[in-house]
Amino acid sequence: MSHFIQGDDHVREKCINTVGTLNDILDTLIGDYMHKLYFNKQEDEDEYRLRHGLIDKKERDKETGDEQQKKLNNKKKQSPYDYIMRDLFLWAILINRIDMAKVFLSHMKYRICPALIATKILKQYHRKAVYGKLKDSYLKSAEYFEQYAINCLDKCDDHDVDQACDIVLQRNELYGYVTCLQV
Repeated sequence: MSHFIQGDDHVREKCINTVGTLNDILDTLIGDYMHKLYFNKQEDEDEYRLRHGLIDKKERDKETGDEQQKKLNNKKKQSPYDYIMRDLFLWAILINRIDMAKVFLSHMKYRICPALIATKILKQYHRKAVYGKLKDSYLKSAEYFEQYAINCLDKCDDHDVDQACDIVLQRNELYGYVTCLQV
């Protein structure tokens, strides 16, 4: 079977084998309002962020070497663990490993935006699926993540209404600077 799949040019073209392809797929599934998540080099990411106004050029030009790196690290609220969990979560959603995605989501610091992104991806999958059971499972999973996000936001709203509004409107660097409202 694997020989058949590897020998089929049509299937091979659908593989995610570059960072650009992965960004294109996420752009298609989630929306073009999300900035790129993945880059080949740190310099590419810095240039992209600078070009799109996600980092300040004046601050970057004033700083040099270790000072610049410290400032960038301080600006980023996410740790390497946050990026790893994001990547594992997105991977699990993209390959339809929903139970695994639920586990990853439970270990994440920020949960509302990823849950909404999972909902968006799974609804896109549902729209394109042709099989009855698979199509139904996509919709069921999308509804789960949507309800999860709603429940989290309701709990935030019960505790502090202003903070709940901030969460909905906050640009999430970890997910391409999108807001929950955009997703």
